[in-house]
Amino acid sequence: MTKIGRNDPCPCGSGKKYKNCCLGKEAQEGEKARADRLMEEIEEQLGDREFGSIEEVNAFLGGFMERKASVPQMDFLGLSSEQVHRMLHAPLESLDDMVRFNHGLEPAAFQEIPVVKNTLLFLSWLQEKEPLKATAKGNLPLAFARELYEAFNERSHSFPHPIRSEQDAVSVNSLRHILKLCGWLKKTNNRYSLTAKGTKVIEKGFSAPHFFTLMNEFVRRFNWGFQDRYASLWIVQGGAVFSLYVLHRKARRFIPAEQLGDYLIRAFPAVLDEVGPMAYWTPREKVSSCFSLRLLVRFCEYFGFVDIRREEKKPHIFELSVKKSAFYDQYITWSAVP
Repeated sequence: MTKIGRNDPCPCGSGKKYKNCCLGKEAQEGEKARADRLMEEIEEQLGDREFGSIEEVNAFLGGFMERKASVPQMDFLGLSSEQVHRMLHAPLESLDDMVRFNHGLEPAAFQEIPVVKNTLLFLSWLQEKEPLKATAKGNLPLAFARELYEAFNERSHSFPHPIRSEQDAVSVNSLRHILKLCGWLKKTNNRYSLTAKGTKVIEKGFSAPHFFTLMNEFVRRFNWGFQDRYASLWIVQGGAVFSLYVLHRKARRFIPAEQLGDYLIRAFPAVLDEVGPMAYWTPREKVSSCFSLRLLVRFCEYFGFVDIRREEKKPHIFELSVKKSAFYDQYITWSAVP
């Protein structure tokens, strides 16, 4: 049977491309089919068994689900449900049996990573000017925010005009919150200054443990969605470790960003239900666009894990191709996984 391409006419005869028609419907129907298959498996396992109490039933079903959770799943690229559950919810430092982060990497390896460069600029400039009085809304002073905004070279990427407040500059506003989560920045008596830990980052130098702290706080505590207009779509952030695994398996060479988004949707098809109907976007396109911005650009590229090629199709509208970076292979190692 010939495989239907994403951009081929949909075989249902609607005249639309396959990706804009039945491909999304099939993903949702696939979720229902999986639930139906699970019930069939449970019924098959139960057979004619008789139980003396509800506790025996629960123990039997618990054992069945535990065994099933350990079976590799095609939609998870060979990972088991139990492994993926831990990727979604467990602390990063507890995942050593699956993925390891190189805490011994030399400081020089981090110096060109965008988030590191921005962090060192932010902290060193604040150290020179602290304490900085916050605005009435609790933001950084406009002059300081503008200096960082220009230094971060953000203008061409998000807000193309001179900023009117810190909140106009996504990377400045986000980084302030992240550094506070890291315990390197504080606001006391409505004034910003470095903490003792933040001062040590500047005076003793940025190292691998500092990078892990940044990444850990960014992935597990910072809210990726507070500065864009997409729906909540928690799985885009919650599935960050899973997506790093997808990069390991599928992005050794440049691959279209939407294909990477498809792996997330295939693994977690219920995300399409969060988007709802729209006039100009399919749910799949909306999720894929959110995935590209939040996961690929604002996390993976920012933290140096991917190289991105941008092809402008329309003014300010780009198609992205993504490949895992050399730094990715230096910092992230997978073990005991397919």
